[in-house]
Amino acid sequence: IEEKDDDFIVLTTKSIKPWKSNEEKYMLVKVAKSFMGAPYRYGGESVRGLDCSAYVKKIYGIFDVPLPRSAREQFNIGEKITKDDLAVGDLVFFRTKRYIKYPTHVGIYIGEGNFIHSSSGYNKLGVKIDSLSSDFYGRTFVGAVRVKKTSEESSDTTKSAEKNSTNS
Repeated sequence: IEEKDDDFIVLTTKSIKPWKSNEEKYMLVKVAKSFMGAPYRYGGESVRGLDCSAYVKKIYGIFDVPLPRSAREQFNIGEKITKDDLAVGDLVFFRTKRYIKYPTHVGIYIGEGNFIHSSSGYNKLGVKIDSLSSDFYGRTFVGAVRVKKTSEESSDTTKSAEKNSTNS
C-alpha cells in the first residue's frame, strides 16, 4: 500500500519493489560512488552541495524509488532490519546529536561493513565511504531500513505465491 503525501509517495512494507537483478543493486553502488567528493551542504540538494538525506534521496530517485527528504522521514519508511541482516542498498541511520531522539544522519550500505554518505564531519566534508564499525558510527548507529527487496526475498515471495496458486 502506498500512502499519498504532498511531496512524495510513502513506501510501506507491502509496496517495496524487488531489485530487478543483482546488477541493478551494484549499479546503485556505482552511481552512489560517482558522487564521491561532492561537497556537503546543509539543506543542499545538488552536486554543488548535498546533505545526507538529499544524497540518499537523489541516488534512489535515479532508480525510481521515491524517498522523503529528511533522515527522520526516511527512517519511517520501508522495512526495518537488523544490522546483521544488512544487504547492499539498505539505508543505515545514525543519531549524531545526543540531545535529539530520532535519526539525524543516513547513508547507503555498500557491503563489507561499509556505507556511503554525505558527511558533515569536521575534517572530511562531502560524499565519502565510512565503516559501520568505526568508533563514531558504531556508537551512533540506530537502525536500518530496506527500501528494495533482495533477490532472495523476491524469489521466496514468488515461490510461495506459486505454491498457493497450485494448491487452490
